[in-house]
Amino acid sequence: MKHVRIHLETTHTEKKSSVPIDTNYWEKLWDTYTSDFASVEIHSWLEETEQLAELSKIAANSSEQGLVKSFTITLNEENCNYLRNHSMDSNGGLKWFTIFFYKEDIQMLEIGQYGSEIVLYGVDKKEAAEFEMLFPENANAEYFKEHLM
Repeated sequence: MKHVRIHLETTHTEKKSSVPIDTNYWEKLWDTYTSDFASVEIHSWLEETEQLAELSKIAANSSEQGLVKSFTITLNEENCNYLRNHSMDSNGGLKWFTIFFYKEDIQMLEIGQYGSEIVLYGVDKKEAAEFEMLFPENANAEYFKEHLM
């Protein structure tokens, strides 16, 4: 599947090894690219107890996978507003390690490393170029014609 991968300039914090320096893209990304998605799967480390408690309140289900807890959240209006407006961590980056957005059962958007790596699937080269415009000029973008899963 065709896709574009964005790598943002990163820094680190006391509790996170890689966070984006600039997260100004978040609201525009959310508003432009998530409206067609039915659900989101969010992964947080088990040691991130505050984030786990927060996600437990809105998750349809959850499961532990080794050192990570996975939450599946239906993207209704209330959950969308919450995730859009309460995703930033005061210590840098997004609150959650990895976020996977789904349209039906197909993964369409992946945000990893607390928001420093973003992949949008199913886009042609023109759509990929438009997607790249959301991010700072120093972001590194790669376009792939195929993705082997």
